[in-house]
Amino acid sequence: MIEVSLRMAGRVPELWDAVNGETRRAGTWRLEQGRTVLPLRLEPGGSIFVVLREPAASTGSDAGRNWIEPKAIQQLDGAWQVWFDPVCGGPKDPVVFARLEDWTKHPEAGIRYYSGTAIYARTFDWRVPAEKPPRVWLDLGRVDDIAEVTVNGVPCGVAWTAPWRVEITAALRPGENRLLIAVTNTWANRLIGDHALAEAQRLTWTTAPYRLDGKPLLPAGLMGPVAIIEEQ
Repeated sequence: MIEVSLRMAGRVPELWDAVNGETRRAGTWRLEQGRTVLPLRLEPGGSIFVVLREPAASTGSDAGRNWIEPKAIQQLDGAWQVWFDPVCGGPKDPVVFARLEDWTKHPEAGIRYYSGTAIYARTFDWRVPAEKPPRVWLDLGRVDDIAEVTVNGVPCGVAWTAPWRVEITAALRPGENRLLIAVTNTWANRLIGDHALAEAQRLTWTTAPYRLDGKPLLPAGLMGPVAIIEEQ
């Protein structure tokens, strides 16, 4: 957590999320020696805009946190079925991941060197808590490098940076739910894999010189853990 001191007083601080575009009033802030002071907590590499525009009717507020404090209400453990694109060198048939893992650790070369989009699929039962939360998110844990989430056919958004979560409130329904997560990585791993093959066997082609000699494969895939969370 950090405490921010801004060179302006007499206005209510608003928090504008640089990732999802949401805006809301800060829950906790105070005026101090002609400045506006408020605590903030950012995810790794995170940022937020603090906007001061509306006149303040008080010298502060203590109405709650200025960030989401997530609480896991359901872990999505177990197996996932994953479809890779054979055009990009992936296996023709769907693969079952008993647990979430880095593609580069997989023994099959078509997955280890895969670059492109793979679709993770599974179902889960949504057990509505006794006190139904007003907002619910799907927390992906970690993704390399970007993921698009669909629940029951409803697009729920894209996660491309920490905290790797999207809101799924409107898409959830009691009982069985169908979850799809489309994960895409960069093409570095395919380039590294192709470099070890004869030119006629390669899937990629570029006019740029090869600069990945001695470089390790980049982490790829849905790492998890995946959980349904609510805001405390």
